[in-house]
Amino acid sequence: MSVLTSYSLTPRTLSLLASISERLGEVNAAHLHHPPPLLRRAHRVSTIHATLALEDNPLDRNVIAELLGGRAPAMAVPAELEVVNTSRLYDMLPKLDPSSGQDLRAAHGELMHGLALDPGKYRTGPLEVVYGDRPGKRKAGGGNISSQVERLLHFVQYDEAPLLILSCVLHFGLAHIRPFTAGNGRIARLWQKLMLMQQWPVFSFLPVEGFIAEHRAGYYAALEHADRQEDCGAFITFLMERIDEALHELLSRERTVLAPQDRLSAFLLARDRGRFTRKDYRRMFPELSTATTSRDLAGAVREGRLLRTGTGRVAWYRPAG
Repeated sequence: MSVLTSYSLTPRTLSLLASISERLGEVNAAHLHHPPPLLRRAHRVSTIHATLALEDNPLDRNVIAELLGGRAPAMAVPAELEVVNTSRLYDMLPKLDPSSGQDLRAAHGELMHGLALDPGKYRTGPLEVVYGDRPGKRKAGGGNISSQVERLLHFVQYDEAPLLILSCVLHFGLAHIRPFTAGNGRIARLWQKLMLMQQWPVFSFLPVEGFIAEHRAGYYAALEHADRQEDCGAFITFLMERIDEALHELLSRERTVLAPQDRLSAFLLARDRGRFTRKDYRRMFPELSTATTSRDLAGAVREGRLLRTGTGRVAWYRPAG
């Protein structure tokens, strides 16, 4: 492996992989991967605010919401143009291929239109490395950028590691190469999003960037550590922690508004139609009290949706019919 694709996995990383996979199953079972338009727009505002804040864009959410609502950006204000360009690129993402260097350059061209002298073109000279607002101790070389990017994209396309881990490797690799003169952090985060959303549509709106922004110092420290160690394992763990947090927040918020009938439907869709216990049901909805769990199941029995065998904690349930 090269420095771009070298990583070690810890028990913590594997635990996160299992947790994220379970949460993604719950998302699909509860049909949360297609939110209503208003919620999708709110997530878009949050995501753009966070990913640009990581690059020191000063605009607050209200201004970003206005721009996404159709207000024309002030061309003399680069921060507003950054918002509009990023939103347009988000609209393009479903049509882009994360394994294509040509699409990567096209995406950068849209992202940096009017903001850089060479949008969509790989840089040709060395670049000082900055981690957030702190200069690093290395320069990113300017040779063979195209071949470096192609090797990275080929690796994440064909390697047999779990997609969640490979998406983090892709994020690190692009941040390490810094293929463009500007906008490298944004394009790295967007390219990871693109890779994930092709497998799991929830990532098209899940505001992972917001959780990264909440740990801004940790994000850049993990990136610098990976650069120095020539091993991005800790950076992978950091990103997977943020993904896990984002999914937990989504599930916790959406579950609270589900009616008991909807909770039961989501539960039955997420598992085989065999028997289960109250504990099994609560494991999917850990935010529910024991009393609420019992009421959900008792109501389903009264309505004829479930059949019960036994009583109390030792009772078994199974779908009727």
